[in-house]
Amino acid sequence: MLQKATGIFDNLDGNFLARLREISANTRPTADGKATITFKTAKIEANYSPSVIKKIEAGRLIAIPNVLGVNSKDNYSIYEVADIYPMHYSMQTLDRNQPGAIRKEFMTLIEKEWQQGSRSTWIEIVAAPTGYIMQLTGSSGGGGGGGGGATQTQFIRKNIAPLTGSEIALLSDKTVQKFICFTPQSNDANLEHYTIGHLLGATDSQIPFTVNVEKLLHYHTGVFAFTGSGKSNLTSSVIRKAMSSVPDVKFVIFDISSEYGVNILDLLRSISSRIILTEPLPVHTDDATKNISVVDNLAEDYLVRCVVPEALLEVKKMILESVKEIISQDKIRTLTIPSESEQLMIQFATYGGLLRSLADLTNEKFGAAGQKVLIPAVVNMIKHFMKEKKLNEDSLMGTEIKPLIKSIQDRLSAAKLRADAAILSIFNNLLLALEDISPQTDDDTYSTTNLVNEILDESALSPKLFVINLPEADVARYFCAEIIDRIFRKRKSSFTLTPRIVFVFDEAQEFIPAEKRKEDGTDNSSRAVERLLRHGRKYNLNGWISTQRIAHLNTNALQQLHSYFVSTMPRPYDRQLISDTFAIDDAFMDRTLMFQNGDWLMTSFKATNTQNVPVFFHATNNEDSILD
Repeated sequence: MLQKATGIFDNLDGNFLARLREISANTRPTADGKATITFKTAKIEANYSPSVIKKIEAGRLIAIPNVLGVNSKDNYSIYEVADIYPMHYSMQTLDRNQPGAIRKEFMTLIEKEWQQGSRSTWIEIVAAPTGYIMQLTGSSGGGGGGGGGATQTQFIRKNIAPLTGSEIALLSDKTVQKFICFTPQSNDANLEHYTIGHLLGATDSQIPFTVNVEKLLHYHTGVFAFTGSGKSNLTSSVIRKAMSSVPDVKFVIFDISSEYGVNILDLLRSISSRIILTEPLPVHTDDATKNISVVDNLAEDYLVRCVVPEALLEVKKMILESVKEIISQDKIRTLTIPSESEQLMIQFATYGGLLRSLADLTNEKFGAAGQKVLIPAVVNMIKHFMKEKKLNEDSLMGTEIKPLIKSIQDRLSAAKLRADAAILSIFNNLLLALEDISPQTDDDTYSTTNLVNEILDESALSPKLFVINLPEADVARYFCAEIIDRIFRKRKSSFTLTPRIVFVFDEAQEFIPAEKRKEDGTDNSSRAVERLLRHGRKYNLNGWISTQRIAHLNTNALQQLHSYFVSTMPRPYDRQLISDTFAIDDAFMDRTLMFQNGDWLMTSFKATNTQNVPVFFHATNNEDSILD
């Protein structure tokens, strides 16, 4: 039998005997109601025994002979268990039309036979295709495990019809690991740096779940789960793995919920890092009289601003010591983020803002034709000046631009424009505004420019982790868009791909909502993040989004993700949307309702050995790393 192929299949000591009964197709409307989607599932009957049913759960992989191996028995379609049901023959005819005494007698009989098993019982298994086939080479096939050498397996992405009525087998732990888990090429690689948890599926041993962390980050990732399911815990755990396995990587975390200041506290303490606060930690003048050091009070105030997981409340003293060390190492900076109205005003005070104002004049439907003809020449004058002075679009305009403005005014005067022409008003008013600008002096305050420069800094001593504790969402959106746009411009002009920068968007629905509006900044942030996800890979700029409200996200951004982590999502619409967007069978999505904290369903096109195969796993607990 095919189960006898040494090391490839697992028949649970000869107790697992099963055959494919049928392949059924289920068609339903998509979440938006505009189309339909079809999922095919296999219905399998297996011999029932208490020991067998305990060892089969969702996520277990099975092999079904397909049409390519009719005679050779060397080709199998790989399916994944989505659900199992213990069945009894008497259950088929038991209904309320029968007298209660008879029903009770039947159910008593059924209960006894669950404990010992009988010919009237079987296991109903529902499985979904993975889209892969397994080919066996180096043996005479599966008919007895014999042949002229060890049997080898090869997995090919191909959809081949399985044979109804054929005997199926479970894949062994070794085969499952080869099929799903990433194996580093280097012999010196530490597998622990690539392990994010262990596979679920009720095997006798825990199989470490290893992924290609570099590709996981490079091709963008989404984490979707209900509140309290462990999104930040998983994200923090992956950050740890990446810092150990991906060279020259930096993380920039936009932290609205103030969780990462504690979730990766040990990393912030042990490696070069930066914590950005929008308001300074208060200094208490009476510390000396109370015999309390300044650092002690600062550490207490820091923790007040952060969310501390329940499991870590018992070790608050230890956490405080780590915070004190961070403060002593001078890793905390205060950055004043302008309000949304100030952000808009600042945009017009830069060279980029001036160029955009001129572009708006070009796009005016009823603008004067003579004015529009002059705009390209004026823009060229400004760009030439910026190149000479080594300025960029983010540079604030100062008194150095006055000679240029006068030259532009002379050219416009020669063109004999109307006195109230908009382009004349722009430069006349700009000249007046510059009269009130005092010369800029250098100071020691930490600015957005400092932050961008540190993020792009390639030196070994530069910060590798940036946790930005953001205020209310409206201000955060403008700030997020500004940081991404600045880094994009600098990276494109620098002709370098290092360091790799991963932007983490906690509560991503605040940055990339489905409905974008100018007045609250979502138009700016959604455009910036979508650009990052569309084009960032070319420049080693990557995105990681985390949210509990996938139904409210920008679908254009969702389509750019190559890896997805999904946990419990109570709303049917959210589960259906994930199923539609990422082509995950409904049967798998429904299983997530029974997840415990730390259980995840992952699919990836790049980070695992196979593409878009749903993987059930239990994640490594990030809090254990903090305690260690």
